[in-house]
Formats: sequence, structure tokens, C-alpha cells
Amino acid sequence: MPELASVPELPPEIVSDITPDLTPAVTPEIVPEIVPDITPDMSRITDQDAREAEALHDAASNRSLAAAQQLMAELAGSLEGLDDLAPYLDRLVAAVNANIDGCDAVGVTVVMEDRPRTAAYTTAGTLEIDAVQYAVGDGPCLDAFRNGRENLVDFAGGEERWPAFMAGCDVGEVQSLLALPLESGGRRFGALNLYGYARHAFDHSDLVLVRMAAARAADALAAAVQIAGAREVAAQMEQAMASRAVIEQAKGVLMGRHSISEIVAFELLRRQSQEQNLKLRVLAAQIVAEARSSRSEAL
Repeated sequence: MPELASVPELPPEIVSDITPDLTPAVTPEIVPEIVPDITPDMSRITDQDAREAEALHDAASNRSLAAAQQLMAELAGSLEGLDDLAPYLDRLVAAVNANIDGCDAVGVTVVMEDRPRTAAYTTAGTLEIDAVQYAVGDGPCLDAFRNGRENLVDFAGGEERWPAFMAGCDVGEVQSLLALPLESGGRRFGALNLYGYARHAFDHSDLVLVRMAAARAADALAAAVQIAGAREVAAQMEQAMASRAVIEQAKGVLMGRHSISEIVAFELLRRQSQEQNLKLRVLAAQIVAEARSSRSEAL
């Protein structure tokens, strides 16, 4: 085997010429005054701030949980017959109104036989908003029903989605509207409508509770249709609407007698109905009759 030739050793001066200089360059001095301070000043966030923030979060969570429990307790029960539907919807709108922050009025739009009706409400002042939608055939509540959308409306913000409705509607005190579809078993029955007298009255935490209430209302309507059929439910809604006149009169009597708001008057009427085990319209008729009798005796 031939012997390999030895590699000649390079002179030191050549080695120094081809070896890269790895000596680090001199680092210029950094002037402290011009170095930006990107470290957050955590000293400004005290332990007390942290405790207060945690307490606020816990309080909000507890309020939401308590509101959900109260709402579900008030909406418990089932329909045994068609006559139970209108009282249940009355109870539902009152419960939603009482348990949703920022909510000043509630209504239920029911669409049967291709005709929308306001089947239950807490405040007569919102009926005009509903009526305009029904007249022009469009608006947030009807859109929620037709398309299964959750519509949040800020009336002062230049709403442009429903021009015919906006052009013909005098919203009065209402600044915010939240409309959710009533859907059960793949079928939509109408919309649950919340009204607020403040701008941006509803937020995501409200949606959780409102969805629960909308599901209960939809289930009640689905049960009613299963019990009696859509045509009978529509007829019952017509009867309920006719009963509204005397209920509004009774609310007026209570408002004048006790110097209370319309919402409080309705709640008082509803509670008396439950305590005396009377239908709402029957109790309302009694109150109106008593008021008329008292006026006649005073003459």
C-alpha cells in the first residue's frame, strides 16, 4: 500500500491571514436616558386593586347565576291545555323583565296562520313598535322570526337594516331593542323582544338568559300547537288580544290608585291573579267593574 504524502505545515503568518477574526467588536456604550422603558409599572396595581377586581368578577358571576336560577324557577311548569298558554306567556314576559339588567319592557311576537300578533307584553308603549313592523312587514322582530337571527338594535345609532320600519316608527323612550327567534323542534313560532330605555342596554351576559327564556317560550308554543293545532292557537291568541283591553284598563286603575308605574301595576295584577287563583282577564274585569261601581256611587 503506497504511503500517503504528508500535508505540508503552513507558516504561522499565512494561517493568521486566512483565519476569520472572531474577536467581538467593541460594543458602544448605551446611554440609559434614551433606552425606552417597556417594562409595565406593576407597582401601580396593588393587592387591593387585584382583590377588588376579583370581587367584582365574582359578584357579576353570582348575579348572573342568581338571575338564571330565579328566571328558570319562575318559568317552571308545563302546559296542560291551550288555556294555559296566554297566562304562561304573561308570566314569561314579567319574569324576563324582572331578571334582565337594562330591560324596561318585554313582548312576545307570535306568528300563526301567517299573521304576527303580540301575544304578551309588559308595557303598552311598545305596542306601536310592534304594530309598525306588522304593517310594513319588516323589522327586527319579524326578521328574527323569518331568518332565525338575533337582532340587537341601537335606535340612536342610525339603524339602516329596515328602512321602512325605521321611517314609520316612533320609538318614544326606547333606545335599544333585542329580538330573538322562538324556535323549537326545527320550527319558528315568533320572537321574544326586549326593549331598553338606555342605549346599549343589553350585552352578552344578557343573551345567555334571554336565550333560555326564548327556548321556554318556543317550547310552550310548540306544546300548544301539538295539543290543539296552529289554527286553534291562532284563535286563542285573538281571544288573548281582546282580553288585553280590559287588562290595560285594570292596570290604569291600579296605577291611579297606588301611584305606581305601568310595569309595577302589571306585576301587582299578575301576583294577585296567582294568589287568588283567577285568570288574569277575570281579575282585571273585576277590578275595572269595582272601579266603575265606586265612581257611580260617588256621583
